[in-house]
Amino acid sequence: MTDTIAVAVFAHNEARNLAATLDSILAAASAFPCRIAILANGCRDDTVAVARAIASRHPNIDVVEIALADKANAWNRYVHEVSATSPFSEAALHVFVDGDVRVTATSFSAFSSTLRDHPLANAVGGLPTSGRDRVAWCRRMVANGTLAGGLYALPRDFVQRLRLRRIAMPRGLIGEDWAVSLFAQSDLNPLGMAAPGAAKVVFAQQAGFSFRSLSQWRPRDYRTYLRRLWRYALRGVQYEMLVERLRWQPPEELPEDVDQLYAQGTPPSRLKWVGKTSLLRTCAVQKIRLRRATLSQG
Repeated sequence: MTDTIAVAVFAHNEARNLAATLDSILAAASAFPCRIAILANGCRDDTVAVARAIASRHPNIDVVEIALADKANAWNRYVHEVSATSPFSEAALHVFVDGDVRVTATSFSAFSSTLRDHPLANAVGGLPTSGRDRVAWCRRMVANGTLAGGLYALPRDFVQRLRLRRIAMPRGLIGEDWAVSLFAQSDLNPLGMAAPGAAKVVFAQQAGFSFRSLSQWRPRDYRTYLRRLWRYALRGVQYEMLVERLRWQPPEELPEDVDQLYAQGTPPSRLKWVGKTSLLRTCAVQKIRLRRATLSQG
């Protein structure tokens, strides 16, 4: 019997991309019983209307409208609520997809076969098939056991363990994929990390995702690029604080939002050198310090 696959699609203002994303998901899922949840979070464009129009033609697609524009919160909503309801709870595999990518047609079969070959794995990642840094990016992902948020999958038992232990992402956390990677690598025990043995994060070479690369000929892409660089810098500092927090508290005791993470932790040094993005990192640390000071006064 073919295993059922559940898919969580994260969509924030993705009216222009969502149809292509869902077409690629449906193609990848053609050989599987499949249920799809579109998590439309904080959308100000026509994403919800597009999602509902597509869902009206596909009975296996549900639209979950979330007021808050935050992927970490949407991830929590899926893991702790949607995945616990039928038919999502019956899925052997939960696939997480960003609403602006296209997955390769072999992705879901590759996820299933890879997890059959690695039954002790907690996560299996897809690999980018586009982007100028694609080869180096793939190499870093495999070497570090780090998932990409565009496409990855978690087996049912790992999702159940996350839910049973009430492990949730702080709202406002950028890059839930780094946190999921850490949880999976450590077998939900970042305090002690996992015992040596079988890899807990593996990669399916035939599971891939593509996205539109930024172009120097599109003026609005410059703003997108700068915004992306800033988010990467802030994400890196948030992750440093998250890891430091997990050195002395288990993941189920993570704060509810990043403001609490900032208030309860100590921001890292502003002087750390991380290459060409060091200045942005310094600005991110300073932003967090200012936010922390504001919270302490309130």
